[in-house]
Amino acid sequence: MKNKTNFNPADILSKASNRTSSLNPFLSSENSTQHQTIDIPIDSIITENNPRKTFNDTSIRELADSISQYGLLQPIVVRKKAGKYELINGERRYRAHKLLKSKTIPAVVKNVEQIDITKLPEIKLVENLQREDLSEADLALSLQELKNRHKETNEQLAKRINKSAQWVKTKIAHAEILKESSLNTNVDKSHPIYQIPTSLFTEIAPLDVSNRKKAIDYLIKGLEKKGDFPSRNDLREYVRPLKPTKQTKAKPKLSQLELKDLKSKLAKIKEKISVLQNEKAILEETIRKFKK
Repeated sequence: MKNKTNFNPADILSKASNRTSSLNPFLSSENSTQHQTIDIPIDSIITENNPRKTFNDTSIRELADSISQYGLLQPIVVRKKAGKYELINGERRYRAHKLLKSKTIPAVVKNVEQIDITKLPEIKLVENLQREDLSEADLALSLQELKNRHKETNEQLAKRINKSAQWVKTKIAHAEILKESSLNTNVDKSHPIYQIPTSLFTEIAPLDVSNRKKAIDYLIKGLEKKGDFPSRNDLREYVRPLKPTKQTKAKPKLSQLELKDLKSKLAKIKEKISVLQNEKAILEETIRKFKK
């Protein structure tokens, strides 16, 4: 059996913001000579575990028109699975071909022995992270999926993907708010809630569930009226009265304290009195010097 490709998501995710050509070791061009592009039946393709959950219908239609006019410039990537082909990369191209009612699509069939199959979901995440049109909702949900798969804390995930703990925390908060929403059960991912950027979800996160819903409704109404979400400052002002107020802890009565607590409290008071008396003496001496 061939050696499996070493896959380190940290090496790739840390470079994902550069939006360069694919850095995925399973999809790299250096191995392309080992795999021939062939036409495979559209209906034999399985699409599973794709981090991208939202697809823009207009964008898919434009891609389909381009493919119809110029052909497919880059084949999809698949692997054989249970007599069919599992899609690894190229779901937009796959969807565009389905829109065109194509019977087949050019594909590169990768050797399953080259990589640990358990890492395929991470590979798909990495490949998607390098694409500019991946929505912030998809990114947040994908990172949460990665975190849950490895049963990691935010800090552990941040360390593994070479991102700051704060960056991961905001993305996971974004995903959790989406997950808790009843809208998440809706198959249609075109709802405006999936367009809300992480920066706005950061302002919503401290609220309770009912107030989060109010804030989300406020954002969506703003989008419907003005064609864009309210600014972060406007949202901050809106949610200010919705945030939970800090309750001051009631001080226990002296009669409720034990003897050791009473003695400790008395000692602290005496210490404060001693400090104040020293300060008083210094001030009095300074004043006397001024009078002379």
